[in-house]
Amino acid sequence: MVREIECKVAISNAEVAQLANRIDIQFPEAVKGKVHKEDIYYGMPTDTALLFRIRKDQTGISVTKKKKDKRSDGAEVNQEIEFSVPNKDLSALNHFFLALGYIEKIKKRKIGMSWQQDTLTIELVEVEHLGWFLEIEKLLAKQASDATVAATLEYLAKIRKQLGVGDYPLQGRYYSEMLQDI
Repeated sequence: MVREIECKVAISNAEVAQLANRIDIQFPEAVKGKVHKEDIYYGMPTDTALLFRIRKDQTGISVTKKKKDKRSDGAEVNQEIEFSVPNKDLSALNHFFLALGYIEKIKKRKIGMSWQQDTLTIELVEVEHLGWFLEIEKLLAKQASDATVAATLEYLAKIRKQLGVGDYPLQGRYYSEMLQDI
């Protein structure tokens, strides 16, 4: 299990190319890649809670349960429990969860670009039905101290400022919440 420290800001379609260029300049050592993630969120038929997700992306399939910490500043500090399964098992995995009584609540699709440097990931992604976002995420050990979390939040704020979006409001809602409202 890891702690995921993440922030995201909404951006316009017109800002995407300029932000990608700024990221290339600020993080020349980062490994650049493409983002294509398709998520299915599951829950019980009797309530609206989203209990876990299955994600299919370029690297395979993962099942994730997040313990989310809502913060007033819009940043996310989440603990994740996650495991992977082979791509060929997606259908069987879906049928397994449906047989246990879970139902598909929402689907989410993200496409875009990513930059990876050590445990830092920056993504410019278009979330279907929601628009474009800049996401900045750093992974910490599960046992990371509150001081380490605070320092990481400051580091993410510094990156946003370097990229010219330091004044943009953080999007404090999860994509899954925004999609549930649609």
